Amino acid sequence: MVRTFCTSGENEAVKGAVHAAGGVLAAVMAAYNIAAWCYRREPHLGLNAVVYSLAIMWEVKQTAHHIERWDPSRVPCAAPAPAEPPSRQAA
Repeated sequence: MVRTFCTSGENEAVKGAVHAAGGVLAAVMAAYNIAAWCYRREPHLGLNAVVYSLAIMWEVKQTAHHIERWDPSRVPCAAPAPAEPPSRQAA
């Protein structure tokens, strides 16, 4: 199951969504560290801001990679609903 999931072309929308979520998280952390560095000028905050900003770029790249490989025709569709049985007419 894991091997199938990790195969290129399989579940690309899910993989892209995970990377997109990672990008959002990295953006929040970068924003916090940039704002904190502006007020406190502590070296570790500046370093964190750089690292998280690079993480955003990485996650954008990975998300785009998975979106490019996503094939919507491979998404399993739900089976159509069964037809309604003919109504009985009063005799």
